[in-house]
Amino acid sequence: MRKYLFFIILGITLPLNASLAQQLLWPMAGKKAGTDILCRPQEYLEQKLNFDNLFVGGTEGDVVVCPADATVLFVGVNYQLSLDYVLTGHFDPDRNLDENIRSADFGKDADPRYVSAGLSLQLKDGSKLHIDGLQGETCFKTGQKVSAGDTLGRLGYSFKAIKAPSLNISISGRDNKPMDPMTPFGLPTTFVAPGELTREDPMSVEKIREDLSVLEDAFCELYPSLEDRMPEADFRAFMDSLKQTVSAPLSPSGPFRVMLWQIMSRLHDSHLYLYPDPVAPKKSRTPARDWPGLYLMWCEDTLRVLLASPGYTQYEGKVVSSVGGVPAKDYVAGFRKFCYPYDGKVESTLSERCVQLGSNGAMRHWGEDKDRGLEYGFADGSKVIVPFIESANKYKIGDLYLRNFHWFARNRMRGREDVFETRQLNDSVAFLALRTFDLNQVQEDSVRVFLAGCDTPNLIVDLRNNAGGDVNVLMRLLSCLTDRPLDRQKGGYNRVMKQGGFASLDYSLNYSSQMQVFPEYEPREGEDGFFSLDTIETCAAVMPDPGIRYGGKIYVLTNGQSYSAATLFPAVLVRNRRGVSVGRETGTGYHYMTALKFADIRLPNTFQTIRIPMVQLVFDNTVCERTPAGRGLLPDYELPLTFNEVTDGPDGQTDVMLEYALSLIGEGRYLSPEDPFAEADRPSQGGLSASHWYIIGAALLLMVLAGTWILLRRRHKG
Repeated sequence: MRKYLFFIILGITLPLNASLAQQLLWPMAGKKAGTDILCRPQEYLEQKLNFDNLFVGGTEGDVVVCPADATVLFVGVNYQLSLDYVLTGHFDPDRNLDENIRSADFGKDADPRYVSAGLSLQLKDGSKLHIDGLQGETCFKTGQKVSAGDTLGRLGYSFKAIKAPSLNISISGRDNKPMDPMTPFGLPTTFVAPGELTREDPMSVEKIREDLSVLEDAFCELYPSLEDRMPEADFRAFMDSLKQTVSAPLSPSGPFRVMLWQIMSRLHDSHLYLYPDPVAPKKSRTPARDWPGLYLMWCEDTLRVLLASPGYTQYEGKVVSSVGGVPAKDYVAGFRKFCYPYDGKVESTLSERCVQLGSNGAMRHWGEDKDRGLEYGFADGSKVIVPFIESANKYKIGDLYLRNFHWFARNRMRGREDVFETRQLNDSVAFLALRTFDLNQVQEDSVRVFLAGCDTPNLIVDLRNNAGGDVNVLMRLLSCLTDRPLDRQKGGYNRVMKQGGFASLDYSLNYSSQMQVFPEYEPREGEDGFFSLDTIETCAAVMPDPGIRYGGKIYVLTNGQSYSAATLFPAVLVRNRRGVSVGRETGTGYHYMTALKFADIRLPNTFQTIRIPMVQLVFDNTVCERTPAGRGLLPDYELPLTFNEVTDGPDGQTDVMLEYALSLIGEGRYLSPEDPFAEADRPSQGGLSASHWYIIGAALLLMVLAGTWILLRRRHKG
């Protein structure tokens, strides 16, 4: 195969520069235009705004037809890494689509399911129609004429972010600028070019308050965990007070986004997300100076300078006693209101987020007079006033920051396809790092092969900084780690507010208020909401894999950035006494999370978009000392956060948490002698345990024996 061609698909669109002279046929044969749309322009995929792609679904193998008379401009085999990055391989015109797909090689980390063929067709008016996600036995050459209704191929998989079979359809004009992909099919369009998405800046008090009201109602209607976070009456009172603080026109970018951060940090849910601002703020001749001149670190109740702006690098590493006249501890406390995401009463995420105060440092000082700079007091009694700077790029990178960055980046995604790592640490310890649970089939098979061949007595699974992913992958990997059902968790269910008719979805980019979003959910007598008992989503029971069974000891590394599936994975093991967790509390709650389906609510005036989770997934209702209410999964062996750890040890190269886990293994420390769930698992007063039945049975047997003895004695006397 020739060297791959790399294409950058423009993520910025310009105003519509041409209109198609004809209406296009729907590409899915025999289906009405608009059927099975999976993602429209202005919706989000992988937390990235989809500007100009129309994703259409169906059943794998469905016939795909040509939407118009056209000429083939380009044909290739594609692997789409993201919305704006595609790998394209050589296409042999003497072979059909399937033959070219099978011969393509995009590397070992590419999931072959999502390798597909793509066509670029030039229409009569000069515009270009791009269709990806094709497979089949058709053959194409550039310059070939095709007619409306001709078979182009069959439906395959166009993009790994969309798990279902799909076509990716886009249109560009004569000048190669992206165009509206919906109107030509006779569909109401959601396509918006950035030049068309404009807003007031600053924005009026009335419009800012209106957006806050829309968001308030959306949370109260869509978010099933609101009452667990704070009573609805308290939430509405908080929102009313926030609206009252808006007494003058406000910028819908920075200052308003700070307010949104405050709302989300008040609800503290690890699955809430504030999307990037879809409207770029207008550039000013006077650069904004929003970042403090010294970038600070808070660890072990000590505030230090982690980075410094030019001219102030001599302060790097110094201990700070006050900022702007505020004592260090009180100053850091102000950052907590901007810290998210984390669930419930989780503590670890807050402490880890404050290790790098980062962008929260800019938010902490929004609206202040930046001309005076910021005064820093140091532990040695000295003081200095340091000017604010334009951006984080202005800091000078030093050794202390580099050491801390290695800790911060540990087990995070280093490359687009670099999602796991396996290695042998020594003769008795194997190591598996999972950076996500969104593994493709090839990656999952590789992990399963590793587990199948793992014969060491100890396995360390690293889930630090893992943001979660596919629960089905999670279940399949867990099944390789047990020889018995993992089913001690109890009381699991999924709950939503209602089946459909959500008025707030009028502001949603991915749902509508007319949709029955949850038709399969059913009411329960005497309980609020609608329920589902899907055992996969709640991890109610994990059954052993018949072919792979690792039987050694399992140590799972977690921290405050272990979210969602990265909380469920160790939770199942710990609850079933099949492994131990090492490190710190997970960022997602142990008992439940709010996830699965999300409404992307775009506020009508500011256009800021917030992802609100709509399904409460309860994993286990066991509240005890080991799993206290509101907390994440607490570690069996805690490693308190220290300056030594966040700077990678004295040498700047030591993985302190991994070394701690190895020391536990060396000392033979594993499961606690007593089962921390034993008391909680005893039947309630309405039921009897096996021991109770044994006592009752023994008593009945004694009564029968006693009665028999008395009867025989009476007969003997007679």
